[in-house]
Amino acid sequence: MPTSKSTSARAAWRLGSIAGIHIRLHLSAIVIFVLISASLSGMLREWHPQWPLLLPGFYAGLAAVAFFASLLGHELAHSLTAKRRNLPVHQITLFMFGGVAEMEAEPATPKDEMLIAGAGPLASLIFACAFFLLAAGLAGSAVPQTADGGIDMSQLSGLTTVALWLAAINFLLALFNLLPGFPMDGGRLFRAVLWWHSGNYAWATRRAAGVGRGIGWLLVAWGFVLLFRGDLLNGIWTALIGWFIHYLASLSVTRVLVQQAMQGFDVSALMRTRFETLPADMPVKEFIDEHLLRSKQDIWPLQDQDRQAGYVRSADIDLQRHYNPECRLQDLALPLTPENSLAGEAKARKALDHALSQLSESRHSLPVVVQGNVVGLLDHADVLRWVARHTNPQAA
Repeated sequence: MPTSKSTSARAAWRLGSIAGIHIRLHLSAIVIFVLISASLSGMLREWHPQWPLLLPGFYAGLAAVAFFASLLGHELAHSLTAKRRNLPVHQITLFMFGGVAEMEAEPATPKDEMLIAGAGPLASLIFACAFFLLAAGLAGSAVPQTADGGIDMSQLSGLTTVALWLAAINFLLALFNLLPGFPMDGGRLFRAVLWWHSGNYAWATRRAAGVGRGIGWLLVAWGFVLLFRGDLLNGIWTALIGWFIHYLASLSVTRVLVQQAMQGFDVSALMRTRFETLPADMPVKEFIDEHLLRSKQDIWPLQDQDRQAGYVRSADIDLQRHYNPECRLQDLALPLTPENSLAGEAKARKALDHALSQLSESRHSLPVVVQGNVVGLLDHADVLRWVARHTNPQAA
């Protein structure tokens, strides 16, 4: 599932990089790994009752690892296609609901959207065919059959069974992603068609997201049906997937409204200009007594004579360790680097998307810098207030 860059993956491990794209595994993916392994292990015991006790678990774990590799391949197809269309990709995160390829921006044209969205399901279909051919090759010319003409799974080897399961799961993954509800790949393809036909990106997003919300509610309803039938695990899982799809579809419309409201403005239009600047050599004890505990401000720019000397954050102050006259604010200061600040003159939606990403990662205000000087502060509340005043609900 491709998505524009948002918050960085917290509670995630970096596995490495492929083609300059960071690969991360979210903690929640472990839950799915365990569930897949446990579920498939039970199926393998039914298919191969003659196997030793631990063998089904071994092959189930092998299949779960291969499934996540297939999922990574699906997201890499999105990412590499996006890079070929001049859309940088920040990272890929595998988590409990699948995978996310985080692009730096949305596709610029319907053609880009269609190519990027279609690459993932196509990759999954290729994986399905490859695993099916592998299973057929391992099984040989004489595939064991049951009396009713089906495949006699008990006569297949462990690797053949795993390959056959991976072929089926990748085929189902491709079909599920092709459902025409945003933000699934099929929904992005649907949006691309609507966008191409109407020329209105926001309208196309709203329509595709509406279908996505509908599909989400249908999955939630089906999950409850399964629960009432006694299928607890599949019911809960189906309902959770439906809720997640509905949530992302709703979020996509909000994002379009925000992007439209910000179009044509720069970061300095959103910032607060009333703030305190403190001397860099002020003792931290004095800062705590006179400023930290008396102000709603969460960062303070520092001045060292005639030059800016970075800034301090309230979150970095340890009331016990730093409460002494020997410790100075400059000892705790962060530099005004691009990673720790926002450029006030940054214009256009792409620059503002980057600014929002920095705010999401920092979880506190950031200084807005123009020509090396702090001219304002910006946090999430400032952005929300500005958007609320400038958003046209009918625009999307």
